[in-house]
Amino acid sequence: MSVGPRFRLRALATSAIALGVLAASVPAATATEHEPDEEDPRAEVVEGNVDEGMPGACEKAGLDGEPIDKSDVEFEIGESERFLTITEVPADVEVTGIIVKGGPRYNRYEPGQRDMRSEPVWEDLHSPLNNGGNIPQISHWFLCGTTTPVTTTPPVTTTPPDTTTPPVTTTPDTTTPVTTTPGSTTGPETTSTTDSRGPSSAPGTSTTTSQDAVAPAGDTDDLASTGFGQAWLLGVGALLLAGGGALVMLARKRRTDG
Repeated sequence: MSVGPRFRLRALATSAIALGVLAASVPAATATEHEPDEEDPRAEVVEGNVDEGMPGACEKAGLDGEPIDKSDVEFEIGESERFLTITEVPADVEVTGIIVKGGPRYNRYEPGQRDMRSEPVWEDLHSPLNNGGNIPQISHWFLCGTTTPVTTTPPVTTTPPDTTTPPVTTTPDTTTPVTTTPGSTTGPETTSTTDSRGPSSAPGTSTTTSQDAVAPAGDTDDLASTGFGQAWLLGVGALLLAGGGALVMLARKRRTDG
């Protein structure tokens, strides 16, 4: 069975259409995560080379600070090794710039400038385009920054007011009590004497008079000092006066009768 020319043309057309569909559905082998056709507007392209191992690397790159230990930085590099994403840096580090080197030049990223975020996350950082207009693989990269101590404010502790009533302090009475012994004198002593002299005293009655305290026994010139030891002399004197009075009255009566 022979195949005509018309059938062959149809078969060729069908095959061409099928191949076109397959070619459109298969991605290009050179496609990457992100393939820009121009330089990254967030970065400044710098000719030459700089490495963190060089003395004064950050100063040579036009940045402040010192290289930051990348072991303290969280980052990712894509499978093509052309794109860098930094997700976290230490809390006490202020990043002044990021250097990404590849090919004959490097990109200098500065947080807060050229639409670059001030804080991470920083995504899709890469080196400048090579002479062929493609992004080369990253040969090396590093960060520059300054370290400031993290200060924490201690919590403020509020002390509640003391509502405890202070104890009442009682002062003991140190007054020494005075003990009076019976028969002893602590002050002026009053003595009672019976005076039967004078017309105002009724027979058989006695008048009590107060005398001052007896002077010390050693003073023999004071009459009051003999109050207790020589009281009988007063009685004798009183009797003599009474007797004398009686004799005078008797003599007057005899004169009257005579």
